[in-house]
Amino acid sequence: MAERREERAKVLITGGTGFIGSYLAMDLLKKGNEVVVADRSYDLRRIEGFKDEFEKNKDRLTFIQGDLSLSEHVHQWFDEFRPQSVYHLGALLSAGAETNPTQGFLTDLQGSWHVLEAARLQRQRKKSGPVKVIFPSTIAAFGAHIPPELKEKVPNEAPQFPTTMYGDAKLSVERLGDYYHRRKWVDFRAVRFPSVIGASRGPGGTTVYSTLMIQQPALSQAYSVYVKEDLRLAILYVKDAVKALTMLHDAEDSKLGSSDNSVRRVYNIGSIKGPDGRPPTAGDIEKTVNKVVGADLIDFKPDAMMDQTVRGFGILDDSKAQKEWGWKGDYTDLSKVVEDFVKEVKDYPGRLQRLELFG
Repeated sequence: MAERREERAKVLITGGTGFIGSYLAMDLLKKGNEVVVADRSYDLRRIEGFKDEFEKNKDRLTFIQGDLSLSEHVHQWFDEFRPQSVYHLGALLSAGAETNPTQGFLTDLQGSWHVLEAARLQRQRKKSGPVKVIFPSTIAAFGAHIPPELKEKVPNEAPQFPTTMYGDAKLSVERLGDYYHRRKWVDFRAVRFPSVIGASRGPGGTTVYSTLMIQQPALSQAYSVYVKEDLRLAILYVKDAVKALTMLHDAEDSKLGSSDNSVRRVYNIGSIKGPDGRPPTAGDIEKTVNKVVGADLIDFKPDAMMDQTVRGFGILDDSKAQKEWGWKGDYTDLSKVVEDFVKEVKDYPGRLQRLELFG
Protein backbone atom coordinates (compact mmCIF):
# COMPACT_ATOMS: atom_id res chain seq x y z
CA MET A 1 0.00 0.00 0.00
CA ALA A 2 2.89 2.38 0.65
CA GLU A 3 4.86 1.75 -2.53
CA ARG A 4 5.22 4.54 -5.08
CA ARG A 5 3.16 4.24 -8.27
CA GLU A 6 3.89 5.29 -11.83
CA GLU A 7 0.39 6.77 -11.98
CA ARG A 8 0.51 9.82 -9.71
CA ALA A 9 -2.23 10.04 -7.08
CA LYS A 10 -4.61 12.93 -7.71
CA VAL A 11 -6.10 13.47 -4.23
CA LEU A 12 -4.22 14.17 -0.99
CA ILE A 13 -5.95 14.04 2.41
CA THR A 14 -4.02 15.48 5.36
CA GLY A 15 -5.20 14.02 8.66
CA GLY A 16 -6.57 11.16 6.59
CA THR A 17 -6.38 8.47 9.29
CA GLY A 18 -8.67 10.50 11.57
CA PHE A 19 -12.41 10.56 12.15
CA ILE A 20 -13.67 12.58 9.17
CA GLY A 21 -10.57 11.83 7.09
CA SER A 22 -11.12 8.06 7.14
CA TYR A 23 -14.75 8.42 5.99
CA LEU A 24 -13.62 10.85 3.28
CA ALA A 25 -10.84 8.53 2.11
CA MET A 26 -13.24 5.61 1.76
CA ASP A 27 -15.80 7.77 -0.07
CA LEU A 28 -13.20 9.01 -2.58
CA LEU A 29 -11.76 5.51 -3.08
CA LYS A 30 -15.20 4.07 -3.83
CA LYS A 31 -15.63 6.81 -6.46
CA GLY A 32 -12.48 5.57 -8.22
CA ASN A 33 -9.95 8.17 -7.06
CA GLU A 34 -6.26 7.57 -6.41
CA VAL A 35 -5.92 8.74 -2.80
CA VAL A 36 -2.87 9.61 -0.69
CA VAL A 37 -3.47 9.73 3.07
CA ALA A 38 -0.90 11.78 4.98
CA ASP A 39 -0.89 11.75 8.76
CA ARG A 40 1.41 11.91 11.76
CA SER A 41 -0.25 8.75 13.12
CA TYR A 42 0.43 5.36 11.56
CA ASP A 43 -2.77 4.00 13.12
CA LEU A 44 -4.81 2.88 10.09
CA ARG A 45 -7.59 1.14 12.05
CA ARG A 46 -10.20 3.73 11.13
CA ILE A 47 -9.59 3.02 7.41
CA GLU A 48 -8.74 -0.69 7.51
CA GLY A 49 -11.73 -1.18 9.83
CA PHE A 50 -14.07 -0.76 6.86
CA LYS A 51 -13.15 -4.39 6.16
CA ASP A 52 -14.50 -5.56 2.76
CA GLU A 53 -14.81 -1.99 1.43
CA PHE A 54 -11.18 -1.35 2.32
CA GLU A 55 -10.00 -4.63 0.76
CA LYS A 56 -11.78 -3.82 -2.53
CA ASN A 57 -10.16 -0.38 -2.80
CA LYS A 58 -6.81 -0.55 -1.01
CA ASP A 59 -4.79 -0.79 -4.25
CA ARG A 60 -5.64 2.87 -4.93
CA LEU A 61 -4.66 4.03 -1.44
CA THR A 62 -1.19 5.21 -0.42
CA PHE A 63 -0.24 6.15 3.15
CA ILE A 64 2.63 8.50 3.93
CA GLN A 65 3.63 9.46 7.46
CA GLY A 66 4.63 13.01 8.28
CA ASP A 67 4.06 16.12 10.37
CA LEU A 68 2.22 19.20 9.10
CA SER A 69 4.31 21.46 11.31
CA LEU A 70 7.47 20.46 9.38
CA SER A 71 7.55 22.18 5.99
CA GLU A 72 9.95 19.61 4.52
CA HIS A 73 7.40 16.86 5.16
CA VAL A 74 4.57 18.75 3.48
CA HIS A 75 6.67 19.72 0.46
CA GLN A 76 7.75 16.10 0.11
CA TRP A 77 4.09 15.03 -0.17
CA PHE A 78 3.52 17.49 -3.00
CA ASP A 79 6.83 16.74 -4.74
CA GLU A 80 6.22 13.00 -4.73
CA PHE A 81 2.50 12.80 -5.48
CA ARG A 82 1.64 16.10 -7.22
CA PRO A 83 -2.01 16.12 -6.09
CA GLN A 84 -4.60 17.94 -8.14
CA SER A 85 -6.83 18.31 -5.06
CA VAL A 86 -6.02 18.54 -1.35
CA TYR A 87 -8.51 17.99 1.46
CA HIS A 88 -6.65 19.64 4.33
CA LEU A 89 -8.20 18.00 7.39
CA GLY A 90 -5.07 17.64 9.53
CA ALA A 91 -5.34 19.59 12.80
CA LEU A 92 -4.86 19.46 16.54
CA LEU A 93 -8.44 19.64 17.81
CA SER A 94 -9.81 22.11 20.34
CA ALA A 95 -9.00 20.36 23.62
CA GLY A 96 -5.47 19.45 22.51
CA ALA A 97 -4.78 22.93 21.19
CA GLU A 98 -5.89 24.49 24.50
CA THR A 99 -3.69 22.09 26.46
CA ASN A 100 -0.71 22.71 24.18
CA PRO A 101 -1.23 26.05 22.41
CA THR A 102 2.28 26.03 20.92
CA GLN A 103 1.63 22.76 19.12
CA GLY A 104 -1.87 24.00 18.24
CA PHE A 105 -0.33 27.02 16.49
CA LEU A 106 2.37 24.97 14.74
CA THR A 107 -0.05 22.31 13.46
CA ASP A 108 -3.26 24.23 12.83
CA LEU A 109 -1.94 27.55 11.52
CA GLN A 110 1.66 27.09 10.43
CA GLY A 111 0.88 23.60 9.10
CA SER A 112 -1.94 25.03 7.00
CA TRP A 113 0.41 27.68 5.60
CA HIS A 114 2.82 24.89 4.64
CA VAL A 115 0.01 23.24 2.64
CA LEU A 116 -0.93 26.47 0.89
CA GLU A 117 2.72 27.23 0.09
CA ALA A 118 3.37 23.74 -1.27
CA ALA A 119 0.28 24.04 -3.48
CA ARG A 120 1.43 27.49 -4.69
CA LEU A 121 4.91 26.22 -5.56
CA GLN A 122 3.50 23.19 -7.35
CA ARG A 123 1.46 25.46 -9.60
CA GLN A 124 4.47 27.72 -10.19
CA ARG A 125 6.68 24.78 -11.21
CA LYS A 126 4.08 23.02 -13.37
CA LYS A 127 2.69 26.27 -14.82
CA SER A 128 -0.79 24.73 -14.74
CA GLY A 129 -4.10 25.49 -13.05
CA PRO A 130 -4.25 26.01 -9.27
CA VAL A 131 -4.54 23.08 -6.90
CA LYS A 132 -7.93 22.84 -5.17
CA VAL A 133 -7.48 23.16 -1.40
CA ILE A 134 -10.62 22.14 0.52
CA PHE A 135 -10.58 23.14 4.18
CA PRO A 136 -12.93 22.33 7.10
CA SER A 137 -13.34 25.32 9.36
CA THR A 138 -15.62 25.37 12.38
CA ILE A 139 -18.40 27.13 14.25
CA ALA A 140 -15.65 27.92 16.80
CA ALA A 141 -14.32 30.50 14.32
CA PHE A 142 -17.25 32.73 15.35
CA GLY A 143 -16.35 32.52 19.04
CA ALA A 144 -18.50 33.31 22.05
CA HIS A 145 -19.48 36.86 21.13
CA ILE A 146 -22.36 36.09 18.75
CA PRO A 147 -25.17 38.61 19.48
CA PRO A 148 -28.18 36.89 21.12
CA GLU A 149 -30.44 37.76 18.19
CA LEU A 150 -28.13 35.84 15.83
CA LYS A 151 -27.55 32.71 17.96
CA GLU A 152 -30.44 30.78 16.40
CA LYS A 153 -29.27 31.57 12.85
CA VAL A 154 -25.63 32.67 12.61
CA PRO A 155 -25.19 34.31 9.16
CA ASN A 156 -22.44 33.18 6.81
CA GLU A 157 -20.70 36.54 7.16
CA ALA A 158 -21.36 37.18 10.87
CA PRO A 159 -18.55 38.90 12.83
CA GLN A 160 -15.91 36.41 13.98
CA PHE A 161 -14.21 36.71 17.38
CA PRO A 162 -12.85 33.25 18.28
CA THR A 163 -11.77 32.66 21.87
CA THR A 164 -9.63 29.49 21.53
CA MET A 165 -6.39 28.59 19.79
CA TYR A 166 -8.34 26.17 17.60
CA GLY A 167 -10.90 28.81 16.59
CA ASP A 168 -8.22 31.47 16.08
CA ALA A 169 -6.23 29.16 13.80
CA LYS A 170 -9.29 28.16 11.77
CA LEU A 171 -10.28 31.80 11.21
CA SER A 172 -6.71 32.68 10.27
CA VAL A 173 -6.64 29.91 7.66
CA GLU A 174 -9.99 31.10 6.26
CA ARG A 175 -8.42 34.50 5.65
CA LEU A 176 -5.05 33.16 4.49
CA GLY A 177 -6.75 30.78 2.05
CA ASP A 178 -8.81 33.65 0.68
CA TYR A 179 -5.59 35.64 0.12
CA TYR A 180 -3.91 32.76 -1.71
CA HIS A 181 -7.05 32.37 -3.82
CA ARG A 182 -7.20 36.06 -4.75
CA ARG A 183 -3.58 35.85 -5.87
CA LYS A 184 -4.64 32.89 -8.07
CA TRP A 185 -2.09 30.64 -6.37
CA VAL A 186 -4.66 28.04 -5.21
CA ASP A 187 -8.37 27.33 -5.61
CA PHE A 188 -9.35 27.66 -1.95
CA ARG A 189 -12.75 26.53 -0.67
CA ALA A 190 -13.89 25.97 2.92
CA VAL A 191 -16.86 24.86 4.99
CA ARG A 192 -17.67 25.70 8.59
CA PHE A 193 -18.98 22.68 10.47
CA PRO A 194 -20.99 22.49 13.68
CA SER A 195 -20.08 19.60 16.00
CA VAL A 196 -19.63 16.47 13.84
CA ILE A 197 -20.87 13.16 15.26
CA GLY A 198 -20.36 9.58 14.16
CA ALA A 199 -18.83 6.21 14.93
CA SER A 200 -15.07 6.34 15.59
CA ARG A 201 -14.99 10.03 16.49
CA GLY A 202 -13.30 9.16 19.76
CA PRO A 203 -13.46 11.07 23.06
CA GLY A 204 -12.35 14.65 23.54
CA GLY A 205 -13.90 18.08 23.05
CA THR A 206 -16.74 19.84 24.83
CA THR A 207 -19.47 18.44 22.55
CA VAL A 208 -18.36 14.78 22.43
CA TYR A 209 -21.36 13.76 24.56
CA SER A 210 -23.52 14.00 21.43
CA THR A 211 -21.49 11.15 19.88
CA LEU A 212 -20.94 9.02 22.98
CA MET A 213 -24.60 8.99 24.05
CA ILE A 214 -25.29 7.13 20.79
CA GLN A 215 -22.11 5.08 20.49
CA GLN A 216 -21.98 3.67 24.03
CA PRO A 217 -25.60 2.38 24.15
CA ALA A 218 -25.01 0.85 20.70
CA LEU A 219 -22.23 -1.13 22.42
CA SER A 220 -24.67 -2.04 25.24
CA GLN A 221 -22.77 0.26 27.60
CA ALA A 222 -24.18 2.95 29.90
CA TYR A 223 -23.30 6.61 29.45
CA SER A 224 -23.68 9.65 31.74
CA VAL A 225 -24.29 12.94 29.92
CA TYR A 226 -22.55 16.02 31.36
CA VAL A 227 -25.09 18.58 30.08
CA LYS A 228 -28.75 19.12 30.95
CA GLU A 229 -31.52 17.44 28.99
CA ASP A 230 -32.81 20.73 27.58
CA LEU A 231 -29.46 21.77 26.04
CA ARG A 232 -29.86 22.24 22.30
CA LEU A 233 -26.77 21.68 20.10
CA ALA A 234 -26.19 21.97 16.36
CA ILE A 235 -24.72 18.65 15.20
CA LEU A 236 -23.81 17.22 11.79
CA TYR A 237 -23.52 13.54 10.87
CA VAL A 238 -20.08 12.58 9.57
CA LYS A 239 -21.43 11.26 6.26
CA ASP A 240 -22.98 14.66 5.55
CA ALA A 241 -19.70 16.34 6.52
CA VAL A 242 -18.00 14.26 3.81
CA LYS A 243 -20.78 15.11 1.35
CA ALA A 244 -20.35 18.85 2.03
CA LEU A 245 -16.59 18.66 1.43
CA THR A 246 -16.91 16.76 -1.86
CA MET A 247 -19.86 18.81 -3.12
CA LEU A 248 -17.97 22.05 -2.56
CA HIS A 249 -14.92 20.55 -4.27
CA ASP A 250 -17.02 19.69 -7.33
CA ALA A 251 -19.04 22.95 -7.44
CA GLU A 252 -18.58 25.22 -10.44
CA ASP A 253 -16.41 28.16 -9.47
CA SER A 254 -18.88 30.59 -11.02
CA LYS A 255 -21.52 29.48 -8.48
CA LEU A 256 -19.48 30.53 -5.45
CA GLY A 257 -20.65 33.96 -4.28
CA SER A 258 -23.31 34.03 -7.02
CA SER A 259 -26.28 34.81 -4.75
CA ASP A 260 -25.02 38.28 -3.83
CA ASN A 261 -22.16 38.85 -6.31
CA SER A 262 -19.54 38.37 -3.57
CA VAL A 263 -16.12 36.71 -3.47
CA ARG A 264 -17.24 34.07 -0.96
CA ARG A 265 -14.97 31.05 -0.45
CA VAL A 266 -16.19 29.88 3.00
CA TYR A 267 -19.62 28.41 3.75
CA ASN A 268 -21.64 27.58 6.85
CA ILE A 269 -23.06 24.06 6.92
CA GLY A 270 -26.32 23.37 8.75
CA SER A 271 -27.26 20.66 11.19
CA ILE A 272 -29.49 17.71 12.04
CA LYS A 273 -33.10 18.49 12.87
CA GLY A 274 -34.82 17.20 15.98
CA PRO A 275 -38.56 16.43 16.36
CA ASP A 276 -39.47 20.14 16.42
CA GLY A 277 -37.44 20.98 13.29
CA ARG A 278 -34.65 22.64 15.31
CA PRO A 279 -31.28 21.17 16.35
CA PRO A 280 -31.95 18.39 18.87
CA THR A 281 -31.72 18.69 22.63
CA ALA A 282 -29.78 16.13 24.65
CA GLY A 283 -33.18 14.82 25.74
CA ASP A 284 -34.22 14.38 22.09
CA ILE A 285 -31.09 12.30 21.45
CA GLU A 286 -31.75 10.19 24.56
CA LYS A 287 -35.32 9.35 23.51
CA THR A 288 -34.27 8.49 19.96
CA VAL A 289 -31.40 6.28 21.11
CA ASN A 290 -33.64 4.44 23.58
CA LYS A 291 -36.11 3.73 20.79
CA VAL A 292 -33.48 2.52 18.29
CA VAL A 293 -31.35 0.51 20.73
CA GLY A 294 -34.27 -0.80 22.76
CA ALA A 295 -32.65 -0.08 26.11
CA ASP A 296 -32.40 2.80 28.58
CA LEU A 297 -28.66 3.17 29.17
CA ILE A 298 -28.37 6.98 29.35
CA ASP A 299 -28.54 9.16 32.45
CA PHE A 300 -27.78 12.83 33.08
CA LYS A 301 -25.15 14.16 35.51
CA PRO A 302 -24.72 17.78 34.40
CA ASP A 303 -21.48 19.65 34.93
CA ALA A 304 -22.38 23.34 35.29
CA MET A 305 -19.26 24.65 33.55
CA MET A 306 -19.48 22.22 30.62
CA ASP A 307 -23.20 22.86 30.21
CA GLN A 308 -22.67 26.62 30.17
CA THR A 309 -19.82 26.35 27.66
CA VAL A 310 -21.84 24.33 25.17
CA ARG A 311 -24.85 26.65 25.54
CA GLY A 312 -22.69 29.45 24.13
CA PHE A 313 -22.50 27.83 20.67
CA GLY A 314 -24.71 29.15 17.90
CA ILE A 315 -26.66 27.50 15.08
CA LEU A 316 -25.22 28.04 11.61
CA ASP A 317 -27.34 29.45 8.78
CA ASP A 318 -26.37 27.48 5.66
CA SER A 319 -28.68 29.26 3.20
CA LYS A 320 -25.71 30.54 1.12
CA ALA A 321 -24.43 27.00 0.55
CA GLN A 322 -27.94 25.87 -0.36
CA LYS A 323 -28.48 28.67 -2.87
CA GLU A 324 -25.06 28.76 -4.50
CA TRP A 325 -23.98 25.14 -4.89
CA GLY A 326 -27.07 23.15 -4.00
CA TRP A 327 -26.01 21.94 -0.57
CA LYS A 328 -28.48 19.56 1.04
CA GLY A 329 -27.67 16.91 3.62
CA ASP A 330 -28.84 13.30 3.38
CA TYR A 331 -28.93 12.87 7.17
CA THR A 332 -30.98 15.74 8.54
CA ASP A 333 -33.50 13.58 10.45
CA LEU A 334 -32.33 12.58 13.93
CA SER A 335 -33.93 9.12 13.80
CA LYS A 336 -32.21 8.30 10.50
CA VAL A 337 -28.87 9.47 11.90
CA VAL A 338 -29.14 7.35 15.05
CA GLU A 339 -30.20 4.26 13.07
CA ASP A 340 -27.25 4.60 10.68
CA PHE A 341 -24.81 5.42 13.50
CA VAL A 342 -25.82 2.30 15.46
CA LYS A 343 -25.45 0.17 12.31
CA GLU A 344 -21.93 1.56 11.74
CA VAL A 345 -20.93 0.70 15.32
CA LYS A 346 -22.14 -2.88 14.89
CA ASP A 347 -20.76 -3.35 11.35
CA TYR A 348 -17.29 -1.87 11.96
CA PRO A 349 -16.35 -2.35 15.64
CA GLY A 350 -12.63 -2.29 14.82
CA ARG A 351 -12.85 1.40 13.88
CA LEU A 352 -13.90 2.58 17.36
CA GLN A 353 -11.53 4.39 19.70
CA ARG A 354 -11.25 2.99 23.24
CA LEU A 355 -12.46 5.50 25.84
CA GLU A 356 -9.95 4.50 28.51
CA LEU A 357 -7.06 5.65 26.30
CA PHE A 358 -8.19 9.25 26.71
CA GLY A 359 -8.59 9.46 30.49
